[in-house]
Order: sequence, then structure tokens, then C-alpha cells
Amino acid sequence: MDVRLIERPMVDASAWAALARGGSFFQTLAWADVCAAGIGPQARSVFLCGFEGDGLWAGLPAVITRRLGQRSFFSMPYGTYGGILFAPEVGAERRREFVLRLNDFLRAERFAQVEITDFEGSLAGGSAYPLVRVALSTHVIPLSAEAEYHPPDKKIEGHLRTGRKTGAEIVAVEQDTLDDFYELYRRTEVRHGRKKPRYHRRMFEQVWRLLSGTGMLYWNGLLVEGRLAGSQISFIFGETLFSWQTVSDYDLRQYKPNHLLLDDAIRYGLGRGVRRVNLGGSPEGAAGLREYKERWGGQAVMYDAYSYRSRWHRLVRR
Repeated sequence: MDVRLIERPMVDASAWAALARGGSFFQTLAWADVCAAGIGPQARSVFLCGFEGDGLWAGLPAVITRRLGQRSFFSMPYGTYGGILFAPEVGAERRREFVLRLNDFLRAERFAQVEITDFEGSLAGGSAYPLVRVALSTHVIPLSAEAEYHPPDKKIEGHLRTGRKTGAEIVAVEQDTLDDFYELYRRTEVRHGRKKPRYHRRMFEQVWRLLSGTGMLYWNGLLVEGRLAGSQISFIFGETLFSWQTVSDYDLRQYKPNHLLLDDAIRYGLGRGVRRVNLGGSPEGAAGLREYKERWGGQAVMYDAYSYRSRWHRLVRR
């Protein structure tokens, strides 16, 4: 078995696309490119790849960042799904072997921080490196090709009827709308208790620049008399639509932007052959948000996240 760390420019794009076909959007080259460019010059995307002959049979996508001379390893950044991708024919023994090689790599590189969000359970039972496992959950709406989608909760249907009566317009967000979007994003972050926005404006610029026209991005907005009342960024990959970012103007909440935009994204996804909508995780203690997702038909799905922080990292983060 040959396991090597491959820098992004040297990755065989067609081989990786074939490997990632059964995985998540967040394990694609496209998302790795967005993250590296969105984080900035201190970040680079890498791929730990397992080869059998000339064939790529396993791989873990990651972004390595550098701060104050120390490096961090994320698969993938911001808690988006990473973990190991395996070719369908790879058996349990070879999977365990690759996990051991991953452990050796992490131990040798001595990263100050490691985070692996393992939605598919590729590390289950095999993470020997001193990683701390935490169980997380998301909410997924199953969709049917045969039946028209309707939210199961009458209150959601009521909010949708209210929003539709206002005459607000759902539009595609264009590049010249990014300033308005980021202002809404910044205000939404403050409303949710964040002192500093999680994402720099550059991150959304790269989402637009690298994903527009790929068929993987659906970015809609709600206009009220020419004013952006809300916006939602969704990613489509395979049969899954992932609702990634939702922002809104609290002063225009009577127009029901969050409800209208999610309903629009779900219906767009159905037209693209989507069979599930991942509504994303909810912060700890956000019982109201979890209830909101359940009202749309979201079902809780558990997954694991693994992390390691060196003593240096714990000290500087105090």
C-alpha cells in the first residue's frame, strides 16, 4: 500500500471526483479550493491518498493552516464534513490499515490542532491517535420522487402563506449583491451571540467565484421593495442539498424570509433530483432551532467529530 500526502495542484481531479462520488459535497475538490482561498494565504489544501498500483482507493481531504508558527489540520474547516473516502471495493482490513497510516501521519506532523468531522463514520473503532470524539447531530429531510413535498407542520405552512401574500420576490443572488449579503450575515452573527463573524467576506467571494456555474451552488435571496430581506446558500451534490448559510434582516421578519427561501431551495433541489435536504447542525442549547428543523420534517442524524489540541494551542486560545 502506498499512502502519500498530495498537494492540491498535483491531485488527479478525475480520480478524486470518482472517489468522492459517494461522499459529501464538503469532500470535493471544489470545497477544498473554496476553503483554502477563503481562509487566505495562511491555508493550503492537501489530500492524504492511498494508492494500489495506479488506482486511488482511499483519500482524506484536508486544509492545513498556519498561525504563530504552529500548524492546524482540518478535515474539513468550519466543522464541514471531512473524513476518509474509500472506493466501494475496499474491505475492512485495508480500511483499518489506512486509518493506522493516518494516525502515523498525524503523530509525525505534530499539529497544534486537529479536527476531523466524520459524517460517514470512516474512523469508527480505529482512531488510535489521541483524538477526542464528540457525538454531534444534524437534521435531514427525506424527499420522495413520487410525492410532492409539503412541510408536515401546519405552522410552517401558515408562515409560507403569510410570506407569499406580501409580494416579496425570490431572486438569485448576484455578485453585486455580496455587500448586502455580507451586511446581513454580519448582523445575523451578532444576533446569534457571535462577537466576531465566523467567516471573512472573502469566504463568500470565493463561494461565488469558484462555484457559480458548477451546478453545485444555489444562492437565493428575498427582495422587499429592492431591499435584501434574507438570503440562503445551499450546495447540491449527488442526491443531497445542504443548507449551509441562512441570513435575514430581523426588522423584515414579517416577510418570512427564512421560510420562503428554504421552501424555494427544497423545490429547486427536487427539480434537480435531490432526495434529502441536510439542514445542518444546531448549536448546543438551541432547542428552538432543532424544533424548527423538525417542523420541516427534519430527522435527527448522529455523527462523530474528532479533535486534538496541543498544550500550546490550549494556552493561546485561553
